[in-house]
Amino acid sequence: MCGIAGIVKFKNSGTDAVRCTVAMNDAIRHRGPDGEGYLAITGNSEQSLYGKDTLEEIISSSTLQRPVKSINECGDATAILAHRRLKIIDITPTGHQPMCNTDKNLWIVFNGEIYNYIELREQLKEEGYAFHTSSDTEVILAAYSKWGSDCVNHFNGMWAFVIYNKQKKTLFASRDRFGVKPFYYIKNENHFAFASEQKSLLASSIVQFKPNSKAIYDYLLFSSAEGEEEGMFTGIIELQPSHSLEVNIATGELKKWRYYTLPFSAEHDNKNFDRGQSVEKIKALITDAVKLRLRADVEVGSCLSGGIDSSSIVSIINQTKHAGLNTFTVSFPDADIDESKWAKMVADYTHANAHWVSPKASELIKDLRDLIYCQDIPIWSTSTYAQYRVMQMIKEANIKVVLDGQGGDELFGGYENYFYYHLRNELHQNGMTGFTKAAKEIGGQYPSYTRYFRQMILSKTPQTAQMQARLLKQTELSYINKDFIHEHNSRIALHEDKAKSLNEALHHDFSNTLLKSYLKCEDRCSMWHSVESRTPFSDDINLIEYVFSIPSKYKIEHGALKTLMRDAMKGITPDPVLNRKDKKGYKTPNRKWIAEIRNDVRHIFETPIVKEYIDTKKLLKDYDKLFNRPNAPDNGRVFKLIAFPMWLNIFSGKI
Repeated sequence: MCGIAGIVKFKNSGTDAVRCTVAMNDAIRHRGPDGEGYLAITGNSEQSLYGKDTLEEIISSSTLQRPVKSINECGDATAILAHRRLKIIDITPTGHQPMCNTDKNLWIVFNGEIYNYIELREQLKEEGYAFHTSSDTEVILAAYSKWGSDCVNHFNGMWAFVIYNKQKKTLFASRDRFGVKPFYYIKNENHFAFASEQKSLLASSIVQFKPNSKAIYDYLLFSSAEGEEEGMFTGIIELQPSHSLEVNIATGELKKWRYYTLPFSAEHDNKNFDRGQSVEKIKALITDAVKLRLRADVEVGSCLSGGIDSSSIVSIINQTKHAGLNTFTVSFPDADIDESKWAKMVADYTHANAHWVSPKASELIKDLRDLIYCQDIPIWSTSTYAQYRVMQMIKEANIKVVLDGQGGDELFGGYENYFYYHLRNELHQNGMTGFTKAAKEIGGQYPSYTRYFRQMILSKTPQTAQMQARLLKQTELSYINKDFIHEHNSRIALHEDKAKSLNEALHHDFSNTLLKSYLKCEDRCSMWHSVESRTPFSDDINLIEYVFSIPSKYKIEHGALKTLMRDAMKGITPDPVLNRKDKKGYKTPNRKWIAEIRNDVRHIFETPIVKEYIDTKKLLKDYDKLFNRPNAPDNGRVFKLIAFPMWLNIFSGKI
């Protein structure tokens, strides 16, 4: 796990490539404090270079990629690739990056892990490829040499990388299938630049901070972020999950393509489906996914929320005889949001070495600037702070790698809104009889949802009109400038729910939307603290493709969510955890914290840039009415009115 950055200059651009690249690499030092490296490309020659954080053992080594001099001694270059290293696999000097193949005609900077690298290496050895390291990075180079850009279809894992092909004079870049690892770039007539985080590209000075009003509208009204290629920063493009690109460093030509699309079953039911056999298959696939992600040359721990996903991961690790596993849990004194009793049950059951943290509002205000800066884009709620503090605790325990359950809900159907699609499937497949039966089963646990979904399903009102009506009920939107809202209201139609079935809804959430936004938070929180977070439910391609091949009906049964996973984990995960119906999911005392910090953040509404988007006069007039409601239900919207102006101030340099 690392950070990557780089620049290519076109048309004899006068840009100082060395200064830009070093600034970009310094901006993501947190992603790789264990070392740094550079590759300078000029004409037909390349030089491997070291920086201030490159270890002496790297500089004095005899490896193929050994740096020959300091980046500060480098003259002008056509292109420079940069790398920040967090040592996880092959922690010796041979794992240093940028890494080259034996012929030195391919060079790579890589962020992520290819978990099936051992199997791929053996396969490539049989094809005649020789290896000089024990790293997965070298396997990527060999796979690219063998299969070209199609190499990514052989990988099981998470990745964002760039390969320099000396013969073709190209940079080949790719991002993993579901967006676990980030990749952003700038492309104009003078430059192509890339980095793991947007702040790195801003540090290059090639692009200036300019908010993207379309993305801001989506964030404020729909809590959507990075839904399109150009996100919150105008001019910075996100390489989408399942996409690759190639840039010709001589001509500047850029080609981009989608290399993978997740298949899914369009069926609601299948009479030939063998449920028992499927449960056993899922158990084996989850177990294999977790075991693969234990591959590391450093100690591996696990996040443990107390939910089914993380509890199952910890329980599977326990079965592999990893005694004394370090687990990390956030807890709160409020029983309505706290899951620590479930986490303690799992920790006791697995004899784990449990670590706990209980953040407070006073700590939130102290960390708020770093929290939002590390995320690059404004966040939705203080639940991100809970994750931030868990990752901080992991770092303090000197653990570099943790597993986490992110993706289990989107894969197996773990959110209550999925009942809507289940009920609609039943209505279409089995009429009112099937709908009524399913609604009664759900109603025993979630009566309010049944009534709400019944109204939605049977409503004759067009969806866009329904969305507009719901938005008008959100009092928080009255504090957004009306002209700004009116200017972008045509975007409402872009947020219509087009899913026709449960599997289609899951597919939508899993592919480049909801899951990607959670993975973004996970990546930034973990990497800010130099921790690698591994998410088997989000990137194990064998598990994911199999679960999506299952008809929708079997994912919600008898009024319960995630039934296939619950049954697959029986005998592995404690039954009380598997039988839980009170999903909480990283809840925090959001409204209480907002009330406590409100006076400390009042100044952020005074800068002119904020007034372009928020009616600060009205907001300041209603300040306590809006923010001092510690006992009000959390609707997931109020904190955005703090996070967004904070983000504007931070990245415009006002605070």
